[in-house]
Amino acid sequence: MAAAAAPSVATSPSPAPAPAPKVASPKAGDRKVVPADAVEVEVELKLELEEKHVLAVDDSSVDRAVIAKILRSSKYRVTTVESATRALELLALGLLPDVNMIITDYWMPGMTGYELLKHVKESSELREIPVVIMSSENVPNRITRCLEEGAEDFLLKPVRPSDVSRLCSRIR
Repeated sequence: MAAAAAPSVATSPSPAPAPAPKVASPKAGDRKVVPADAVEVEVELKLELEEKHVLAVDDSSVDRAVIAKILRSSKYRVTTVESATRALELLALGLLPDVNMIITDYWMPGMTGYELLKHVKESSELREIPVVIMSSENVPNRITRCLEEGAEDFLLKPVRPSDVSRLCSRIR
């Protein structure tokens, strides 16, 4: 009788592996099957968005933190600096070689965001980087002057997530 028990023990593991392939391969009626092309496009878009690097320039630590939080929640990599002078130093030294956009406050001590914009647009190495100016003051001639000088956009503070989503198409 002991010999009869051995074959039943040996055959009982063989039905167990059968369900494993059923779990690993999707059924024809399974609605979660996604074409490989769609998955690749989604992954590429996520990687493309995650690779975007924004340099945020503002003398206010609170405003820097707010803009950084909004940008990071939209999956951007963010470097923050406290002055336009520091931003230019880092860019000129090549310490931020992969910046896809600069977002800067207009009114800062030392060098304004407008002056930073002019330096960037006059530089053969930096001119392709889009620059967005932010300000808490709604001064039409200031806005016009920045846009005429080459700013991609002019945002009024406080910056909102909807402002960032509007900028997505402008990031290079």
